[in-house]
Amino acid sequence: MWFSHQTVLICGQFGVFYRFPLRVVRCTQTGAAPPRTRECLAVKSTEDTPTDSSKHPENSRAMPSNVEIKAKVSDVTKFAEKAAQLSQSEGTIIRQHDTFFNCSQGRLKLRDFMNESGQLIFYERPDTDGPKLSRYSISPTSDPTGLRAVLSDALGVKGEVKKERRLFLIGQTRVHLDAVEGLGSYMELEVVMRPEQTVEEGQQVAEDLMEKLGVSKESLVTGAYMDLLLKGQKET
Repeated sequence: MWFSHQTVLICGQFGVFYRFPLRVVRCTQTGAAPPRTRECLAVKSTEDTPTDSSKHPENSRAMPSNVEIKAKVSDVTKFAEKAAQLSQSEGTIIRQHDTFFNCSQGRLKLRDFMNESGQLIFYERPDTDGPKLSRYSISPTSDPTGLRAVLSDALGVKGEVKKERRLFLIGQTRVHLDAVEGLGSYMELEVVMRPEQTVEEGQQVAEDLMEKLGVSKESLVTGAYMDLLLKGQKET
């Protein structure tokens, strides 16, 4: 059983993610419903906090849609103060280690929460500084270290992103204040869309919150952290 599921993951390099579900298992399972791939905005996982997939199997099958905006942060203290005021909390600290693997299309990454839990995520999205229409498949894993070793041997590693994330919840929006190793400080807004909301409504929520947090349009960035790191390596 493990061999057949792992083969699906490895063959993802050849674009089979659209025909077969992603699932990471460590024991034989039968009759399990496969995770669904759906269109969404801001493909980055909205489940930043680690989860126990055995207790919440629905996490491996579907993810909500969201609108995402990313920007460089010049004054971390000021931004954190505003986010704390708006969320009425000091935020939650989350450590994340993302490993990106070579993939013929889209992106494939393993997110390690550094506590023996993680998520394998495949996604496609355009590199723009506005709302991003994306497709993704996601599956939780309780053995990120072992899975990283297998995928590294099979596909090769494209790069790694290590960061400390401070998560604030403001209304329907997840606000990330990220300290990214090798890049600096960034913020992300992820507006978790309600079923009845349109893309334009989600974008308006994000833009309104940008203004409240003091985020200028000039500070917006495109691409993933991995892209920014690779770009910096080429320039040096």
